[in-house]
Amino acid sequence: MVGAELSVNIVFRDRWLLVVDKPAGTLTQGTEKERGIFEELQDKERYVGLHHRLDRPASGLVLFTVDRRANKGISARMQAHEIDRTYSAVLSGRCESGTWDQPVSRRTARSEVRVLDVSGGFSQVEVSLHTGRKHQIRVHAALNRTPVLGDRRYGAEAGRMWPRLALHARRLALKHPITGERLELESPIPDDLSELWQGS
Repeated sequence: MVGAELSVNIVFRDRWLLVVDKPAGTLTQGTEKERGIFEELQDKERYVGLHHRLDRPASGLVLFTVDRRANKGISARMQAHEIDRTYSAVLSGRCESGTWDQPVSRRTARSEVRVLDVSGGFSQVEVSLHTGRKHQIRVHAALNRTPVLGDRRYGAEAGRMWPRLALHARRLALKHPITGERLELESPIPDDLSELWQGS
């Protein structure tokens, strides 16, 4: 059983699935030199399946399986783009609602962008993923000349405008692979980004 000693907040857990709220700066999956959330969960659970990752500098919801019987259903929903993943971000510049569909790492990629507010030279947006390429939102935002604030890899000058990446995996919605129940989970904007969302 997952205990309070975990460094991440458990948002949802049942016999098959576990969703955590990953803080910025934490690895989803570790390396040879550093452990991540996946390894920490493996210490506590009999089984943990990893189906997607969240960039280290980003925060928000990450889904794991804790029973192998859920893997097939989750994998199928991922491949069919039936798991809704919505991100909140603050971009440098004026963004417009629409579709970002430039290739990412030479692979087809599609992100739907909805602008919530534009002020002070920044755009507050929600981004929904249709594909899950590595760094997809960050690359798309940079290609559209509205990089994510705090993005030190793709953001150029925007990378120095905020102490951390202003990207948060805010909402996760899916049909449960075993029970068929509709799950809709949300994570509030964390404290280290809250100033950017004031007044929104």
